[in-house]
Amino acid sequence: MNKKLHDLMAFLYSKITHKADLSKARFTKLVYLADWKMSQRHGRTISNIEWLFNHYGPYVDDVVNLARDSSDFNVVITRNPYGSLKEQIEFVGDIRNCNTIDSDEAQVIEEIVRETDALYFNDFIDHVYSTYPVKESNRYSVLDLPKMAQKEVLANKALHRTSR
Repeated sequence: MNKKLHDLMAFLYSKITHKADLSKARFTKLVYLADWKMSQRHGRTISNIEWLFNHYGPYVDDVVNLARDSSDFNVVITRNPYGSLKEQIEFVGDIRNCNTIDSDEAQVIEEIVRETDALYFNDFIDHVYSTYPVKESNRYSVLDLPKMAQKEVLANKALHRTSR
């Protein structure tokens, strides 16, 4: 088991206000956003996931698989507001056992939650799709988030120089 991913997911879950909104897609993209912001700030990810840009943006099965394989999480089948089935991830473990998240990571996770917690799903997805790795990558490619963060910095510097 990826203990870092486990603890990231538990910490995220503990901070989210609208837990009923934590479908597997939203939860996975929250982990992506935490990894992306960590890459921008500190040049590394939290989860150590190899992110892929699939048909629907950044997605991997790691989050859902960990939730299914760990007794600390439940994957519950519920219905969305439109009546369709959705899989929702719940943390049922003890947050005190999740001790691998450092203060920099905790700060990034809390910031991601503040930025996204009040967003409805479509606005949340728009937020995810507005990130540099999604805008600048081809579908079905690997998203090396630390490297993409460096490219974003260089692109912004070049843009700043040309706009003077």
